[in-house]
Amino acid sequence: MGIVVGFSILSIMMIVHELGHFLTGLRLGFKIEEFSLFMGPVLFSRTRRGIKYSIKLFPIGASVRFAGEYTDDLVPGDDDPGHFFNRPKWARAIVIGTGPALNFLSGILAFFIMFTSFGYTVPVIAQVNSNTLAYEAGLQAGDRIIAVEGESIRTTLDFGGREMFLTADQPMQLRLRSPDGSIRETTLVPVAVDGYRLGITVDLSGADAGVRISSVDEKSNNGNPVLRVGDILLSVNGVPYGHDDFVQTVEDSAGGPLCVLVKRDGQNLELEMAATQYRYHLSRGIYFESGRALVPAIGQSFLWSWSIIKVTLRSIGMMFTGVIKPQEALSGPVGVVTIISDVISAKQPLADKIYQLLWLFALISVSLGFMNLLPIPPLDGNHLVLIVIEAIRGKRLSEKTQHIIGMAGLALIILLAAAGLLFDVMRLVGR
Repeated sequence: MGIVVGFSILSIMMIVHELGHFLTGLRLGFKIEEFSLFMGPVLFSRTRRGIKYSIKLFPIGASVRFAGEYTDDLVPGDDDPGHFFNRPKWARAIVIGTGPALNFLSGILAFFIMFTSFGYTVPVIAQVNSNTLAYEAGLQAGDRIIAVEGESIRTTLDFGGREMFLTADQPMQLRLRSPDGSIRETTLVPVAVDGYRLGITVDLSGADAGVRISSVDEKSNNGNPVLRVGDILLSVNGVPYGHDDFVQTVEDSAGGPLCVLVKRDGQNLELEMAATQYRYHLSRGIYFESGRALVPAIGQSFLWSWSIIKVTLRSIGMMFTGVIKPQEALSGPVGVVTIISDVISAKQPLADKIYQLLWLFALISVSLGFMNLLPIPPLDGNHLVLIVIEAIRGKRLSEKTQHIIGMAGLALIILLAAAGLLFDVMRLVGR
């Protein structure tokens, strides 16, 4: 079931992309030969108003074919005004650009639905707890983080994109704007201490009460973990998570028994465990304000989409410079479908599944729109570059030159696709 949903979601994104080309081409007077749903051999087709509409065998993707779009279609002296390359350059640019544009818009819409339904966070400090680097650095509730390590921060995703590349023993430089409008800079300086901890990491989003456990250390509970990934941690010895005394309660137990209340599979469950002594760095302790207001959600939807593009660009740059490995950054359709399938099959409340699917849809849609704008044949970005070159030269590049560019780009796309498939299989085998 999860695989079917994964392929369906991926197919919807591709259909949305091709619909952008098709609808604007139809509107701007382009002659369209065929619009197809899915790929492979034709199962059913019908011609209406000169356009062939087809449904094909393999249920993924879509395609649109414009008359005169390919060299093989061209006839010397052909002056049909509806043929692709006989249309004005501005019209061709719009038709090409609306495919990625609809991917962007569908991603923004998914963010908007997610934010208005489940809420969103903004880079404004909600609270400052003791025994954190934020407390030691003098951060105050209401401070807005406007830059990290000199890079502008507009969303909490921007912040997460910078924080993920800083280890716990590295300082973090912050620029802050106080509620009174004044700007100041400070640095979160790492502090290493010994203390008792539950041996977990948590995800601060997606839960109305408590916090979701995202990983459990094998040393937790002195080597016998009882907490699980996906549990909602509610309290320890009756002290709710997020309360000022929560961390201190765990610390004061000094390895003695603790009563931990979690929500697992929708049911509250009391577990007995002991905290484990770790050598650790104090948490940065940055907790952001959340909201669900309609109008700000619109702005956040656009800002988060831009943040995804920035994170993608940074990841590509770090991959080429060797900071991160290609297998950590590249993924293909198999990897995407696997991630979606894991969300569907996971034992968690329906609301959490919907939240994660909306997030994945928005993330992949925006990434798909951006990647299609890269100037690599046969992507849309390459066609836009060729139109710009045509406008500058006053004529199109020679057929031979376009063929060479197309073959080089196609080889690169095939290489990347093969690498993505290889890394997807490696991840599956390593599971």
